[in-house]
Amino acid sequence: MIILGYLLLSIFLILLLTSKLKIHPTISLFIGSFFLGLLLKMNLNDILEYVFLGFSNAIKSIGLIIIFSTIIGQFLKKSNSIKKFGDLILYNFQDKTLISINLLGLFLGTVVFCDSGFLILNGISKSIASTTNYSLTSLNLSLSGGLYASHTLVPPTPGPLAAINNLNGISMIGDIMLLSIVVSIPASLISFIYARKIFGKLNLKIKSQNLKLTSDYIIPILVIIIPLFLISLNTLTNFINDEISRNIILLLKLIGNPINALFIGIILSFFLPNTKNKKPIIIYDAFKDSWPIIILTSMGAAFGNVIKNSELSSLLSNVFVNNNISLIYIVVTCFIISVILKTSQGSSTSAMIIGSSIIFPLISSYNYSSFEIGMMVLSLGAGSMMISHINDSYFWIVTQKSKLNMNEGIKYFSLMSIIQGIGTFSIILLIILFFN
Repeated sequence: MIILGYLLLSIFLILLLTSKLKIHPTISLFIGSFFLGLLLKMNLNDILEYVFLGFSNAIKSIGLIIIFSTIIGQFLKKSNSIKKFGDLILYNFQDKTLISINLLGLFLGTVVFCDSGFLILNGISKSIASTTNYSLTSLNLSLSGGLYASHTLVPPTPGPLAAINNLNGISMIGDIMLLSIVVSIPASLISFIYARKIFGKLNLKIKSQNLKLTSDYIIPILVIIIPLFLISLNTLTNFINDEISRNIILLLKLIGNPINALFIGIILSFFLPNTKNKKPIIIYDAFKDSWPIIILTSMGAAFGNVIKNSELSSLLSNVFVNNNISLIYIVVTCFIISVILKTSQGSSTSAMIIGSSIIFPLISSYNYSSFEIGMMVLSLGAGSMMISHINDSYFWIVTQKSKLNMNEGIKYFSLMSIIQGIGTFSIILLIILFFN
């Protein structure tokens, strides 16, 4: 039991450094990794080796995926394509504006980080609020909830992607992505329902107008849909058993590889409007945005690798083996750990990275299916939604752009994050009960 205390002490140190001393999570994880190794009486060279291997293997597994998805997001931002999505909503979904902006956030959140996505899309909310009876707060709550759902649930966003990697599920990413999309839709709609119930349904005053789906609108949609569709194609190979279809399976696996699928998305991005002569700058900005995320996720994997190569790994896995623990118990554990980490240090991505590093030793003795790994990742994601409050940068972005003071932000946005997190986890439990 003393060894378990060492793990708790190292986690407490990481939280203390991050939340109280305001040290960057990457540095906190690095210090925490060494602190845990020293407590467990590991050789200094061994600690260095485990940290280096965990860090480098994570970069190899998910580095390019994060970079490619960030490049796609940058192209969508710089080409003004995100505003075009807003135009489609404003003019073609007039009687369903609140739900449309919610699903817009969910859709774009797969390739645009929720913070920057909200800053861009907030302009659409303001435009709608100025020409309708919808309040800016209701629109922004609905929008922020959609972005939040994809940010915490749907790969290739960094949090879910890192959790999948830390749980040794990167080869199952196609299956897990399909599960995440299924869960993310009702998770996103929870915030829409919340915004509608809190502020009521008001009549609109937009004049009827339609936009034609020209290439300026179609290409941005394809840039997002095609990579996600190709990645999910891997799932189809599980249903093709005919030897004659071997070449088809190989082709599906090739184009369904996340790196290849996202690279195809980048090629499509080159055809977006307003990007002529801007491509080098856009790619440079994408690299600048992605490297801090890559380092953070990789350092989380390094922390996990120290745990995997210590006595903790066998001790924690024996706890689950000896007690014949069910999947429900595991996902509840994932959810609670992630809630504690998110609430105490503010970052959803860090909560999923650290949480999955803690969970892996518990499950390392089992050969879990993609469904089971997917449920664990989604439970970590649901936990990382709550509670968003004053230590979360997303809290301040949403509240300030919605003209809410701190108390109003806690009353509306923090409460929404709690409802969204618990609601999403309830959906996960129902799926396990019905389909496991």
